[in-house]
Amino acid sequence: MPRWLRILLKSVLTLGVMAALVAAVEPAALLDSLRQAHWPWLVAAVLLLPINLWLEGWVWAWLLDTVEGSFASWTVGRAVLIGLALGFWTPARLGEYAGRAFALPDADRWAVSLTVFVQRMVDMAVGVIVGLATVFGAMGMGVLPSSLPWLSAAGIGVVTGSGLLAVLLNPGWVHEWVQWLLPETGVTERTALLSALSHRQSTAVGLGSVLRYFVFTGQFVCLSLALLPSASIVSLAMAAALIFYAKYLLPSLTLLDLGLREGSAVLLFPLLGLPAAAGLNAALLLFTLNVLGPALLGLPFVARLSLPAAPSGPLTHLRSVLSSSS
Repeated sequence: MPRWLRILLKSVLTLGVMAALVAAVEPAALLDSLRQAHWPWLVAAVLLLPINLWLEGWVWAWLLDTVEGSFASWTVGRAVLIGLALGFWTPARLGEYAGRAFALPDADRWAVSLTVFVQRMVDMAVGVIVGLATVFGAMGMGVLPSSLPWLSAAGIGVVTGSGLLAVLLNPGWVHEWVQWLLPETGVTERTALLSALSHRQSTAVGLGSVLRYFVFTGQFVCLSLALLPSASIVSLAMAAALIFYAKYLLPSLTLLDLGLREGSAVLLFPLLGLPAAAGLNAALLLFTLNVLGPALLGLPFVARLSLPAAPSGPLTHLRSVLSSSS
């Protein structure tokens, strides 16, 4: 299928999903929820954003140490923002890998991209494991029914989480598998960095990713409290964990995964005794704050990014547009 057609279909699906969610919740309920927002909690969510971005760069820097050694904090931060900006404008956020790689021109670009992939897998492992624990806890408390759909969701999480945890505890296995599947290729030279990860690096990456998970789920809780100041923080924390659990396990069929968190919020908030309108608004605000906001911050750096001469593509086209407008 041509790339343009795939993007067009995803765009249509994304718009359709969002329109269906808004219609299901009702626009009037969404507006009423926003009008009653309490600004202090919104400000708290915004203040957590720099911490979120700092942890993103800090964790990645530990992985980068296995590629070319240490990089300056400014260089790492700039690369993170470039990756977020290009990830926003490219299908499946593939631009995040290219953006970070091209932001470090002296490093092996494929190896840098691999570190980004590893970081995303660690993020997924944390989200799935915490979400799975929340599913079982919610079932035990009677908040979620022990029905076939939820038991199936838990089973998928057990398999996925166990596999990710096994690989994260023994990252050298991936390198061994690649050596066995693709011997004497350039791929094995890049995956060798997985075997080079020390226990100290792995521990730092794991702990940093867990902390960052609680920061961005904390942002969601803050945004929810802004809309529902009387709601139980425990219920909102459970909702956040379950929403991100669904987000990591559901297939990405829409642009920027828009609709996954939002649809999960519309489904889960009523199960926890919370209004669906507040859940949808909180999810949309989180998208604006954590996805759109950093992407806009990274655009000035994209305009000054040096890309190699190559046939015109989305990255080079975006950079040329930004350069001409600056």
